[in-house]
Amino acid sequence: MMVEALNRRTFLKYTGVGALAAALPLSGGRALAAAPDFLAIGAGPSGGVFNIVATGIADILRGVYPDTIIDVQPGGSGPNLLRVQSGQADLGLTSASNAWDAWNGKDPATPEAPVRKTRGLMSLMQSGIQIWVDATSDIHSLADLRGKQVSAGQPGQTSWNAFKTLLEAAGMSMADIEADGGAIRELSWAESHNALRNGQLDAVMWLSLFPHPSVRETETARPIRTLSLDAATIDRFLELTGGGYEKLTLPKGLYGGQAEEAHTVGTSTFLFASEDMPDDLARAVVEAIWARREDFKSIHALLAGVSEESVGRGMGVPIHPGALAFYKEQGIPVSPSTLVQDKG
Repeated sequence: MMVEALNRRTFLKYTGVGALAAALPLSGGRALAAAPDFLAIGAGPSGGVFNIVATGIADILRGVYPDTIIDVQPGGSGPNLLRVQSGQADLGLTSASNAWDAWNGKDPATPEAPVRKTRGLMSLMQSGIQIWVDATSDIHSLADLRGKQVSAGQPGQTSWNAFKTLLEAAGMSMADIEADGGAIRELSWAESHNALRNGQLDAVMWLSLFPHPSVRETETARPIRTLSLDAATIDRFLELTGGGYEKLTLPKGLYGGQAEEAHTVGTSTFLFASEDMPDDLARAVVEAIWARREDFKSIHALLAGVSEESVGRGMGVPIHPGALAFYKEQGIPVSPSTLVQDKG
């Protein structure tokens, strides 16, 4: 069974059984961490951004550890947290908001089984809460969504939950939107953007990387813009969520109809490992990606923001000691975490 194989791989890796030495093609002249037999990376759906980025990371690590079998596995922000926690994967991609919720026993975890082994390695991309509308629309605020046709994903999804919290922060509910003929359409990402493109929806709200290629495609039919949230709503949203989000400004010109910058909230997408990963291996992973960052950034346009100012920030959870040591050595700034692991 797959679970048995993965657990055995984790055992072999952490006990060093069958590990092979490898020459260090990185900086500092240090001995490279013993090569693991296997590395499993939790990614996302085939063809999606997470899958593309995880495949790029795997290619980099194969150059460092040519004898290691590196497997990129389907997943997502929530599933990846659960898989790394249980030892079924070694690395994963997730968002700071998902990691914060899981740490506190919320989706995708439970109060009885919070996910607290998560340790950040490197921030890669930012996502923002975006409410896209036609550039000529008369919708300029959350209140203007009353009576409109809106999609915010599907119940249980991260974006759906974020939308509910955002409305609460603004003193609204989904019932307010459904008044006067409005409706919340429970559509997938692709269905939502097709409907916005075709004029069947007035607005689409998503917690999304930016600028996302699907949104660019929508602009082949019509210029769009994203709403700017007022300061009181943003502050209240941050109070309600408790962590994992931060204030974010989307620049003027981000979309064809974006004549002004938009104020919203966002979260970081980051690479993480378990607290059980040896420090030297965690460091080697971070150092390998950083040493090849220009090649790495060329994998996908959404990685363009990877920089010295971003890689150590915004993960929310504690940074892995191995990664932290590398960042300190390089003088790369890091954001401390307010989370403390419960050892009880």
